[in-house]
Amino acid sequence: MLRFLNSYSSLAIVFCTCLVIQNGQAQRIENEFKLAVPDGQAEAIWLFLQEELAGASLLYFDSAFTSTFAEETFFDIYFDDSKETVAQFEAGVRLRERFVEDTLSKRLLQIKLPTSDTSGVARQEIKFTPYTKIKRSDRQATHPFWSNVKPKDRDEVNLLLASMQLSGDDLSPALKLYQNRRRAYVSKEGVPFLTATLDRVSYYYFPYPEFTELELELNEIMYTDADFDQRSAMEAINKQIRDRLFEQFPGLVQDQTPKYNKMRNLISGNFLIWLGENLHYIILGMLVLTASILFLRNR
Repeated sequence: MLRFLNSYSSLAIVFCTCLVIQNGQAQRIENEFKLAVPDGQAEAIWLFLQEELAGASLLYFDSAFTSTFAEETFFDIYFDDSKETVAQFEAGVRLRERFVEDTLSKRLLQIKLPTSDTSGVARQEIKFTPYTKIKRSDRQATHPFWSNVKPKDRDEVNLLLASMQLSGDDLSPALKLYQNRRRAYVSKEGVPFLTATLDRVSYYYFPYPEFTELELELNEIMYTDADFDQRSAMEAINKQIRDRLFEQFPGLVQDQTPKYNKMRNLISGNFLIWLGENLHYIILGMLVLTASILFLRNR
């Protein structure tokens, strides 16, 4: 039965995304390796990437490659329903704010859905420009999720969410993350080809648990538009880079678990996080209790 449901969900996702494409919203295929970085190895890995993806070392993979490096900051708000359906599908619905040198450079609403690729390397990604100039007459914009979605995009978003038997009405903010991102951009003849990204991901609230992961991602536009042979060639280069990293850093482990799920697992059962999230209720309760005791004493 579980296998049938998974197959049904995959078909539903394909059907819904096809409808979205017909309505004009571009669907892209995200293809990336996600590697869990052991504690204390992030700096060494970043130095290795800077050497491996620059100059003569980079030309070993393809003589037409060039690279640049950058550092960015992200704030991500993930949405889910009360049953954590999005997490169960290992999907993602998030509002992302990207900062470069403390300046907001971009905002995106992203929906990521699983594909038939059981390895988790390939996922579907659909992007929307967030709703900013909200009209007073738009009552739906008072909803915590719909306030981020333009009215013209809401039907398309609902079609995508329907693959998980959800609608936008079911969603509310579930998790907020802070990310420090160091990234190598590799281009082929001036066209983006792949990125190697070292992400330090932190829970936004006290006590700020964190993890570090390395993503080797093929450019989604080039990969989506490529034919079978071109995709295979791109995947082969990405595997070469991954394997070089495995040789140099044996502690790296490929883990395709989405960031949203990783952080949920990390904070689950954490007493300090529970305390931080409920501290205002605890303080309020103590104040009420103290006031009640003083009232009874003065009677």
